[in-house]
Amino acid sequence: MKKIILMADSAMDLPQEIIDEEKIEIVPFVITIGGKEYRDGVNITTSELYKLVEQHKEMPKTSAITPFEWEKVFKKHLDNGDDVLLLTIGKEISSTYQYAYLASQSFPKERIEVIDSQALSGSIALIMLKAIRFRKEGKSLAEIKQLLAEIIPKVQTQFVLPTLEYLHKGGRCSALTRFVGTVLSLKLQIKMINGVMDVSKKSVGKMTRAVDVMLADFFKLAEEDKLDLEFVFITHSLANKMAVYVKEKVLAANIPIKNLYESYASTTISTHCGPGTIGILYIEK
Repeated sequence: MKKIILMADSAMDLPQEIIDEEKIEIVPFVITIGGKEYRDGVNITTSELYKLVEQHKEMPKTSAITPFEWEKVFKKHLDNGDDVLLLTIGKEISSTYQYAYLASQSFPKERIEVIDSQALSGSIALIMLKAIRFRKEGKSLAEIKQLLAEIIPKVQTQFVLPTLEYLHKGGRCSALTRFVGTVLSLKLQIKMINGVMDVSKKSVGKMTRAVDVMLADFFKLAEEDKLDLEFVFITHSLANKMAVYVKEKVLAANIPIKNLYESYASTTISTHCGPGTIGILYIEK
């Protein structure tokens, strides 16, 4: 019997137990640091990545998955008689979507759907959880694609960075901005807007203050009954204590969230944000 294989690149931060249970295939990015290549989640973890950054005093580089790699992955499933739905990291962030779409053109159009999530990390996971439900409901490949197209613009992605160091090392902020940010203990709230990352708010002082500012938007939407309460994600990069803080705040608000997940940023995501980064990710109605 033909199946729909759900697939994502390793920029999706979905808990491993769900990946295993639902048989989601993850195609890993390549991480390069210290002259050596690693496969995200295969032979390197986030904590190991940060140790290598300290050891080599350099920023890791991520490489998009090539069309040749995607073609091999697609062929394996189509040869088994199955169809494929792939969610990729936003195309404004990485060329992965373009490469996967190019590879899909070598196969019958109705057998593969390559979808630009316009997101990253736990936000891709939110979309994948919807895809899992639609698959269980017996929706066709085309139907799932259409339903996800309606959801993707409503996905809200925001996270707080405790330091500008990784943005600076990655060439995403100047030395002066980093210096001023360090002196003022500046915390940036990054938000995805139309698939592009941008600074939405800045907070001075403790990390908890910046997180409270981020959560205020979430709580406001909840009060206005504008949240899709099926799934909400707290995603972080080795920010375990802050994750407890965020979870306690969310639970104390008595919002009737059906599934509140904690997920951990992959090495691909952590490469660009740094340790201690945390976000709350959800879908608006």
